[in-house]
Amino acid sequence: MAILVHYKNNSPSVKIPMESMPFCIGRGDMNELSVDDDLASREHAIVEKVTGQQSGSTEYVLRDCSSTNGTFVNGERISAHLLMEGDTIRIGRTFFRFFKNAQSELNETVIMKRILPGIFYTTPKK
Repeated sequence: MAILVHYKNNSPSVKIPMESMPFCIGRGDMNELSVDDDLASREHAIVEKVTGQQSGSTEYVLRDCSSTNGTFVNGERISAHLLMEGDTIRIGRTFFRFFKNAQSELNETVIMKRILPGIFYTTPKK
């Protein structure tokens, strides 16, 4: 399972498993990941699972949902981007890194899970 790792002050802080696809990110409570960032649109971006054309393996595409302030990967504004291991994603002032393997940086983070729209909880570091 793919994950996003939230970075705060250049340090990993929270590991977010992307358990369901499509995985919506934005300021609104109905997203799979709600970000508390006034520069994020209510429905800012979406991650979709696709099958690689040449390898047949699972790939992930990040798409901007016509957000006001844009979605950035590795410092470049994107409309759609095939995510690669370790890509840095910026939504507003919020930074994430993408990992295909849920074990990536697991020892350095806590896990955040969604209970209800807009309500999340974290579990201790593992």
